[in-house]
Amino acid sequence: MNRQKIGMILFWLGVILTIVWQALTWGQSPIQRVHTAEELSGTVHAIWGTLFTIRIIGGGGPSLAFVGALLYTGKKGSFSWLLGFLPNFVNFGMYWEPSRHIPALYGLGGTVILLSYFGILWLWIRTYADYEGAARTGRVIQLLGYSLLVICGNLLCMYFGNPHQIALVDLPLPDGLVINLTLSLGMLMLFAGHYVAAKDHKK
Repeated sequence: MNRQKIGMILFWLGVILTIVWQALTWGQSPIQRVHTAEELSGTVHAIWGTLFTIRIIGGGGPSLAFVGALLYTGKKGSFSWLLGFLPNFVNFGMYWEPSRHIPALYGLGGTVILLSYFGILWLWIRTYADYEGAARTGRVIQLLGYSLLVICGNLLCMYFGNPHQIALVDLPLPDGLVINLTLSLGMLMLFAGHYVAAKDHKK
């Protein structure tokens, strides 16, 4: 079996795992909202029970699909597909519980986000003339997506950072629904932009 077939299998396996993950999340969340972990112990919805474990495994679906895409498009002998496992390793950060609040990490992360964003805008300014028609339209839509992700990052910064700032602790925090909406729209714009550009490339 060649790498393209393996890549496509991994891609669709990742899609299936993601669907399972989301289906279990939608099914279990209403129950977990009204019951404690102790109350769910011994039931089918027990934390770290079979369904919950499958749900956690399914969370690796997007990364597996990423690996499949890299494997499918990579050249023979290339190991760039190994980079696809990186997001899943980062995902394990949810289990990291530092003993104290580390403001420097927030500052460093925000700086990386902003510098990357302005770098993207600068590259757009320098290369926009190389694209025409739908390809240029697609890239504009992608820029809108990146802008929304930066806004989402700012909202998250306030959401997680303000409670640790004595002078800011009484300020209203961004609502989780607003953060979710901004992130969702950002990803949707990125997809739409890539879709428009890909259709033009196919022609």
